[in-house]
Amino acid sequence: MDRMPVILDVDTGVDDALALLLACRCPMLEVLAVTCVHGNIGVDAVVENTLRVLDAAGARADLPVAGGFGEPLVQPVQHCPEIHGKDGIGDLSPPLPPSP
Repeated sequence: MDRMPVILDVDTGVDDALALLLACRCPMLEVLAVTCVHGNIGVDAVVENTLRVLDAAGARADLPVAGGFGEPLVQPVQHCPEIHGKDGIGDLSPPLPPSP
């Protein structure tokens, strides 16, 4: 069966963490790369969260992950820690292990 190649653009909060987990484990998809943007938390933390989720998903170690623009293009920066947690992915306890 041919796998559909995809590039995922995420702001890795709870919803995108689930999308990454499902995409990496789906036999019908071939994840080619992941791009990260500012969203529920700043882009540097999004990249860190993305790497941790990809590690937990068993994604290949050489999967390209790139950080994008660090703030919204139009709207002012808004974070919702009361919804997404201080870490952007629900303040997991215990947290995901650091990415190597």
